[in-house]
Amino acid sequence: MSSSDEDWFNQDEDKLLQGLEKTLKSQELRANEEHIESCPPEVGGHYLKQLSLEASSVSAGSDGKASGRFSLTELTKALKMPAVDMFLYFLSEDRDLFVNQVLANDSVKRVGLFVDILWSLCELELGGFDEIFLSAFSRQTVLLDKIKNLLQAKAAVAKCDADSALILSHIKWMLLRAHKHGVLSRQGYELVELYKKLAPSFKGELAEGLDALSGNLSHNVKGQIYPTLDRLLGKEDTKAFNDEENELLVTNKVVQYLNAQRNLLKEDFLDPLIEFVQQLRSETDVDEFKQQGLLWSNAHLSLNPQFAEAQRHSLVFLKVNSTEASKNDYKIWLQSIKSGTLLCLTTSLAFDDLILASVGYTEPEKLKEDCLSVQIVKQYNIGNIYDRPLIMFQAPVFFEPYLRVHNYLSTCSTEQFPMRRYILDGELEIPPPAYMKPGVKLCFNTKPFTLDKLPDGLPFNESQKTAFKEALTREFSIIQGPPGTGKTHLSVELVNTLIQNAKALGTGPIIVLTYTNNSLDKFLVKVSQYTQEILRFGSQSRDPQISKFNVRTMINPDLVPPRLKRIWWLVNCEYKEKFQNLQGLYANFDGSEDSYQQTLAAQEQLNQVAERIETLRMIFQFFLARDKDVLAMTTTCAARVNFLFRLLQSKCVVFEEAAEIQEAHILACLTPHTEHVILVGDHKQLQPFTGSSKVPQISLFERLIVAGLPFSLLNLQYRMRPCISDLLVPSIYDELLCSESVKAYDNIRLMAKNLYFVQHNQTEQRTTDMSIENLYEAGVLAKLTEFLIQKAKYKHSDIAILSPYNAQIECIKKALPRMYRSTVQVASVDSFQGLEANIVLLSLVRSNASGQIGFLRLANRVCVALSRARWALYIVGNLEMLQQSYPKLWSPIAQRLEENNAIGEAFPFST
Repeated sequence: MSSSDEDWFNQDEDKLLQGLEKTLKSQELRANEEHIESCPPEVGGHYLKQLSLEASSVSAGSDGKASGRFSLTELTKALKMPAVDMFLYFLSEDRDLFVNQVLANDSVKRVGLFVDILWSLCELELGGFDEIFLSAFSRQTVLLDKIKNLLQAKAAVAKCDADSALILSHIKWMLLRAHKHGVLSRQGYELVELYKKLAPSFKGELAEGLDALSGNLSHNVKGQIYPTLDRLLGKEDTKAFNDEENELLVTNKVVQYLNAQRNLLKEDFLDPLIEFVQQLRSETDVDEFKQQGLLWSNAHLSLNPQFAEAQRHSLVFLKVNSTEASKNDYKIWLQSIKSGTLLCLTTSLAFDDLILASVGYTEPEKLKEDCLSVQIVKQYNIGNIYDRPLIMFQAPVFFEPYLRVHNYLSTCSTEQFPMRRYILDGELEIPPPAYMKPGVKLCFNTKPFTLDKLPDGLPFNESQKTAFKEALTREFSIIQGPPGTGKTHLSVELVNTLIQNAKALGTGPIIVLTYTNNSLDKFLVKVSQYTQEILRFGSQSRDPQISKFNVRTMINPDLVPPRLKRIWWLVNCEYKEKFQNLQGLYANFDGSEDSYQQTLAAQEQLNQVAERIETLRMIFQFFLARDKDVLAMTTTCAARVNFLFRLLQSKCVVFEEAAEIQEAHILACLTPHTEHVILVGDHKQLQPFTGSSKVPQISLFERLIVAGLPFSLLNLQYRMRPCISDLLVPSIYDELLCSESVKAYDNIRLMAKNLYFVQHNQTEQRTTDMSIENLYEAGVLAKLTEFLIQKAKYKHSDIAILSPYNAQIECIKKALPRMYRSTVQVASVDSFQGLEANIVLLSLVRSNASGQIGFLRLANRVCVALSRARWALYIVGNLEMLQQSYPKLWSPIAQRLEENNAIGEAFPFST
């Protein structure tokens, strides 16, 4: 089973937990800081009791102390810790931070320390723990009473000292967060009303943001991206499904914006799924879907009979009882499925019920048994889910990035929204990053320089040099680079410069994000010339030069603090208890509504503990990552580990291929600690992928350029022969200069032209999967390939054959001589974004009487198709139809071809 996202901890969980168990059992009791103990069954129960965090008010004894209290010294010492260490300290203690810590006669000093600690923990926004902390805070009756008295006392004198102001400010922030999570108590809402009433006495600062709180519990929007059964059946209104906030609340610009981004994510994921479900319900294409491996009948969910001893990824398995004919297809499907894919299961295509399951890591031995490890995340109208025949299919769009980004946008703090002035407020003046102080002295490859005077000998042309300086002097920098203009080269040198100055500037690790794994590997090969302190997240690198940087190769439990090991062990014990409880409810399910509701509640509790485990995994990775120079991953992987950026408090984030990244995914990688954003890309090439045609494809990169935000433009290209780059001007770019190097390319051997378009009107054909192929074009390019290799003596690796349509790719592969099928690259235009080849053969496919040209109306895709070649570009298509159908784009291209005498009915061999 492949996984495009980082999941090393799942994959090594057995080994790690066995190691921890051995360590826990072998270590004797030490000093309190390093006390780790084994986890007999009752410890899990104790931890559940401890983490239920039901705050209680216990009257102080005559000495003013209560059992289990942290001393003032301990609270003061904890506040000096980094927030992550503070979290580990309090969560690994036997004493409960939320019981008896504030009593009625406590001093303002103790109250202030306690509030500061709560605020610091909540500010971490730890998934799964955040709601627990906020829920416990909102039930601190003694604390809230003391805050009420403090607020009234300060309002009476219309004066608030600095310490009291900080306490009241932190409390206000936590009230807002608790409301957002839907856990604010009635006493909390009463305090909110008091803030509204009395805060104007302090010039209104403490009332800011509170007008929206109505006194009713807010719904928690985190889980709303999961489709409901009614939604899939079209019974639930889209508007009702989307986030509906209190009318006053949506006047908040940030909240309004985040709601809109969440709703776009939901639509983008759900529209294709709903459309597929409707097709299944019509039962017209069921057999075809089965043949294509899109639908599986006779699937079963089974419980690992040894679940009490098994690890978390070995609890529930899915298996399809396939026929001999489909067995191989099922094995292929199992090998290709990604961790994080959402599976949908139902007992019939009437969709009277539904189970949603997320794919997890599966042990190789289980895969050999055709079993897939899954985690049940939702179930509707079904009680016992095990050992019954089910119909199964996967969501058409990969789910996990949508889930992670949606959840982050649902819970992130809106008070310190990063880069708001550009993303939301439309400001066009861009100051330097906050860490880049005026007159700061920097270093580039040992050469000192200042931002006013760059060093001599920079490896840049003039436009790159300007972009380099602007990237360092703008806290929000956009660099547009047309094809071949050296975007990656510039990005690498920028990262190199930031690494060299990271300690002096205090930036922390530089976060580098790309859209594809290929681009990430290429980037890291170049960055590795400057540093070996790289951590690559995500699927294993295909490049042996950088595989050593993959996070999976760096697992070392000894780097992990003992307190974190203890919490990890205890939360896993808690997961086991919750899981065992759920299995008992399944086993005793009696079909009643009460039994069904108990099952749903237990399932939700289990998922909440699973979220805490995910958070702890990120904290493990924090200890691996914090001393590195560069953390690198794709944006899909970043959707999973974005919490890590908050823990690291990284100040600088570099996005490669930024114009291909959805806006919401950019947002999820920014934190209140982000001081410097560099977006490198080209919105004239591929736009962000969207699952739904209803969702706009415009990226944040493009939106801000269109809005007038200053950006840097690279204008000198080093890839294409001039006659090829001329095709892009002026239909796509206003100007694109050529370096001297591309003017010196040798002519293609045995060909009269380096650029040529073969015009034809041979009709296209539509395939069963609704793609399109053109047999004539496939044959023409197959013969040209054979000629270039056999007669002109070019290497197989010199040639790439591209087409916008997947069916045509398969058609071309079949048309090629068998000896070339595995050695000559045949790829889609989209997949070749960011890549290049010496000789590109391009099949445009479209040729029909109705003038329908599909993808070829999209300037972005045409730009990519025409800009991959270095030495030569040979195209076959119906140019006359293209001009008639979309003259704005294709007529200037045709004119350039005519100027080069590069249009005809056959390729111009010169033999």
